[in-house]
Amino acid sequence: MKKSLILLPILTLAGCMATQNDMLLLQSQIDDLNSNLSTMQKNQADLALKIDNLNASLNATSENMKDLSSDISKLSAKIDEYGTLTDKKINYIGQTVKKQQEDVEKTILPAKLYSSAVAAYSSGNKDEALKLFAEYLSKYSGYDNSDNAYYYSGEILFEKKNYEDAAIFYAKILEKYPDYLKTPSVRLKYAQSLLALKNEEKKKEAVKYLKSVIKDFPTGSEAKIAKEILKKEEPQPKPEHNVKKTVKK
Repeated sequence: MKKSLILLPILTLAGCMATQNDMLLLQSQIDDLNSNLSTMQKNQADLALKIDNLNASLNATSENMKDLSSDISKLSAKIDEYGTLTDKKINYIGQTVKKQQEDVEKTILPAKLYSSAVAAYSSGNKDEALKLFAEYLSKYSGYDNSDNAYYYSGEILFEKKNYEDAAIFYAKILEKYPDYLKTPSVRLKYAQSLLALKNEEKKKEAVKYLKSVIKDFPTGSEAKIAKEILKKEEPQPKPEHNVKKTVKK
């Protein structure tokens, strides 16, 4: 009995000590939990701040993207405008080059071909000259020196005694270039070519042109030649001498 009474306080004391330790442990755990919660709250606040900063950055980036998109649109418009201007400039340059080529064809090439033909004629290479004059008239008929090209072609053919073709070239000059500087010579050579064909109808035309040379260019050497030819082609009738009859009384 005494033993039981002694053990009871001891057990009670031991129970109290155990409960106090548990309380201390629990308080320690609560303190740790509060500390963890405080840390978590701080971390959450930091995270919220970072999220806010991130949102601000995203908003700024979004604005920058809008500005960039606007700049890209403007740049694209500028590129399109530049492309249009470039196309126009290229077209303009192309047209300018084409015009220059046409100008070259209208001036330099015809002049070069004509000069080559005249050089061949002057050097006595008449066949080459005739070929070059024919090429000139084929490509540049109506250009400057077309009248001379016809004339020299007629002269070459006349020298070759190809009177029919020579007459054609002389006739072209008379038809197309009535004010040609060498018209007296052209009329004379045309008449001579027609006479050489030995045709009565052509002879009549030749006589008409010979007379026109004498009438329109009376002081030129061609008029003198025309008169000599006419004397042969149209011999003048001899004048009749009046014979006085002697009347017998």
